[in-house]
Amino acid sequence: MRPIVIILIAVALGIAGLTAVLLSRYVADQRAQTVVAPQIAGPATEDVLVAAVDIKPGTIIKAEDIRYEAWPSVALDGRFVRRGGAEDPKAGFVGAIAKRALMTGEPMSPQAVFRQDEAGLLSGLLSPGMRAVSIPVTPNNSVSGFILPNDHVDILLNIDVRAATPEADKAGMGGDMARYASEILLSDVRVIAVDDKLARADAATNMTAKTMTLELTPKDAEMVLTATRLGELNLVLRSLAPGAAGDAPPVGYTADVETSRALQAAMGQGGAGAHPSSKAAPPSGGDIEVRINRAGSTSTQSFSN
Repeated sequence: MRPIVIILIAVALGIAGLTAVLLSRYVADQRAQTVVAPQIAGPATEDVLVAAVDIKPGTIIKAEDIRYEAWPSVALDGRFVRRGGAEDPKAGFVGAIAKRALMTGEPMSPQAVFRQDEAGLLSGLLSPGMRAVSIPVTPNNSVSGFILPNDHVDILLNIDVRAATPEADKAGMGGDMARYASEILLSDVRVIAVDDKLARADAATNMTAKTMTLELTPKDAEMVLTATRLGELNLVLRSLAPGAAGDAPPVGYTADVETSRALQAAMGQGGAGAHPSSKAAPPSGGDIEVRINRAGSTSTQSFSN
């Protein structure tokens, strides 16, 4: 081998070695200059006791029905139950009864449950100051059994007016009175139980309920019990969605004369085919005669037009 070749090989090996050393030093310098970004801590959290499943009113809560879940500390409410202290607060909820429906993930609170040793089952479900009153029902007067616990209803009273006022009928004033009438007795009343069923799923299997238990104020309870002696009560199911019709306060009543155009015409209160709600225009001149009924006593009074 010629000397020149040996020299070239030696130079090439020297350059390769120098390159490897320089590259190694460069990589080491880059690693040394690399700055590790600090980890940003997340918001502080606390363990909150929540419902692990959907819980129905009247359900006895089991250990597997509730769990702890991390909640941001800034979003905590004073009513929430938090883990901490010597005793686990979860144990105080096991065996308690739910007063209302609880959704999965909803925080538990002492106000949402009660214990059987503190109150009876039904009294524990009542809102403060309210009373429970049961009334007899049939499929005909309770929407064919589709009313379930925690639904809201209006209570209508259907009454035979003349039968309820026999003295006025005997005095010859019955002809000026409506025979039948219907009125909203109470509005937006909560149904607590259907027969002895407190849960919707249990009551849904019973389409022939005999009683319904309503949540009423003391005065409303008196009105309902008195109304059962006057006539027939009907429960009218309210929509879950709020609306203008449901917000209107119940006023007045609907009598048979208003309902039937034929009856209205027969009593001289409208022409044949006239709608009960239509009103005849008053004459342009002269007096207007108005028939007034005061507690069954009728009279006619004239007013200048």
